[in-house]
Amino acid sequence: MLERLRDTAPNLAGLKVSDTPFEAVRPYLLGGLDVFIGMEGLICQGLRAGAAGAVSGMAAAFPELTIAAVRSGTPEASARVDRARQAIQPFPFQSALKAVLGWLGVPVSDAVRAPLRSLGGEERRGLERLLADPASEICTPSGPAPGEDTPER
Repeated sequence: MLERLRDTAPNLAGLKVSDTPFEAVRPYLLGGLDVFIGMEGLICQGLRAGAAGAVSGMAAAFPELTIAAVRSGTPEASARVDRARQAIQPFPFQSALKAVLGWLGVPVSDAVRAPLRSLGGEERRGLERLLADPASEICTPSGPAPGEDTPER
């Protein structure tokens, strides 16, 4: 079906594929379409198989991790950004990324619209601890100190 769509829709230039495992992504890697990998842990495999790049949710708050994975194309860089995603995954994802941006100085609230859910108080504190933990993949030196509640905006 995708081949037929590619051949009949001249304005279709590419697509983001967030499927896992990689074998579920492989069928989308057709000639004539730019494929962008959505799951960070598959960036290296995707690039090696012909993907054009990545469209990563993690890049909103941690661009350096995604940029490193795409530029280097190494399994290690893909694994690092994947570990960072796994660290964020227990939290409401979009709200957590917005909270990180706020802690980094971007004037944004961590509020999200339904059906998404904002961080609760304990989740916020857990994310703060994670951001302050030097052993964490997502440690942000400019992030809040553990227990320092970020005001609701």
